[in-house]
This record gives sequence, C-alpha cells and structure tokens, in this order.
Amino acid sequence: MSERPLPLHAQVERALRERLDSRDLRPGDLFPSEAALQQEFDVSRSVVRQALATLEAEGLIRKVRGRGSVVAEHREVHRDVRRPGLRLVAGGAGEVSTRVVSYDVVARPDHLRSIPDERVLQLGRVRSVGGVVLSYIRTWLPFDVADAVSRDDLVDASLHQLLADRLDRHVVGGHHQVRAVPATAALADLLGVAVGAPLLLLEGRSVDREGRALEEFSTWHRGDLAAFDVESVPPSARPDAADERIDRLARTARQLLEELETLR
Repeated sequence: MSERPLPLHAQVERALRERLDSRDLRPGDLFPSEAALQQEFDVSRSVVRQALATLEAEGLIRKVRGRGSVVAEHREVHRDVRRPGLRLVAGGAGEVSTRVVSYDVVARPDHLRSIPDERVLQLGRVRSVGGVVLSYIRTWLPFDVADAVSRDDLVDASLHQLLADRLDRHVVGGHHQVRAVPATAALADLLGVAVGAPLLLLEGRSVDREGRALEEFSTWHRGDLAAFDVESVPPSARPDAADERIDRLARTARQLLEELETLR
C-alpha cells in the first residue's frame, strides 16, 4: 500500500526547513517573499502562508515590519572546548540547572588510566538550560572526592568550583575530543530525543596545577541545541602563555630536585 502524498503546504514547509537545517539560510537572513515562494513552488498564496505559519510557530522565522520574514536566532548553548562551563547565547535568558542521576564509588574501569586509585567516584548528571535538557555528563574522579562532595552538593552546582573550594584542587587544563554520535536508547531517554538523534560527545580529562588528573568525563550534548566554539589563537599570542611556561618549568625543576633528593 503506497503512502499518501504530503499536503502541498507540508511539502513547501519541508523544503524550506531543509534550507534552514543546511544553513543555506542563517539567522538574520531575509526569507524569500510569499510571491517568490509561490512562483518557485507553483502553489497558491494560502499554501505558502500555511507553510510559513508553521515555521513561525516553531520559532524558526519571525516577521519584521517593513522587511517581511527573517530567519530567527536559534537558542543555542555554546561551549568553549578549551574551558569548562556553558554560556547561553542567541535566544533569551535561561538558567543552568543540574540534576544528579547517579553517585557511586565503584571499581576503577580498565580504560581509566589517568586516575591510579583502585576505586573511583562515578557521577551521572543531567544538565538543563532554561528548563530544556541539554546534556548528560558521566564523570570519574578520585574516590576521596566523595568525602568532601556529597550527592546533594552537586545539585545545580559547579563540580570544578566545589573541587577548588573544598579540596584546593583547581582545574587548569586538560585534553578534550569532540565527535558526533547517535543517541542510544538510554541516552535518548535521558536527553528527551529520538533514538539515533545526532549528539555531540565531548570526552577528555582535566588536570590541576601540578599536571595531575582530577577527572575523566564523557558529556553527550543534544546536537540541535549545542554549539562548540574553537578559537584559533597561537600560544605565543595569548597573554598568559609566558606565565604558563614559567609554571611548567617550575614544576619540572621541583620534580628534578625531589628525584635528586631521593637518590641522595
């Protein structure tokens, strides 16, 4: 049995939505006029208006007096992959909230080599922005963190700030990787998306001032809400590059002195 063809307004809507998804039309761009769309798709004005009304209701386009319809700004959460934390842009205010879904001291997984402890603290947290679920974070930490940071402490709080305030362990850098992955059934349930929906997976580890690993993490972000910012700046152009180099040299010198003292 063949499928019934989509109504004309739905066909026009789908075609226009593809242009938005492919970023042929970007936020702020003027949308084609009703007359231009009528001619392009060879449909009546009422069909075009139905298609545009649907896109406007979803917040994808907006009407501007004297201009017509323009592509609306998308509400996105931006992450700088070099720094911890989130910032909300383009789409109004929204508070960041965190829900803890798991908190357990477990045997160290085989893949976790940066933290030498036989047991580690494993966290599972769901982060939302403006009431909309954005990401799921799985984190492994040294087991003694559990003595200073409880499950309740992590609700709507920054893990890195807690590590700094309570344990004097400050995150100063690390190694991160970003890849695109499909949502599994478990992730789809946590993030409120369809199974197979595109996600952005940020994985890595964070280190302290001494270069010791503080955490390893995997964070799955909704692909329709998250954007990653990467600023291409040569290390020598950063004002803190000299200080960072001095700190590294000082750490190396201290380590050498400690080894010499041990040999003596």
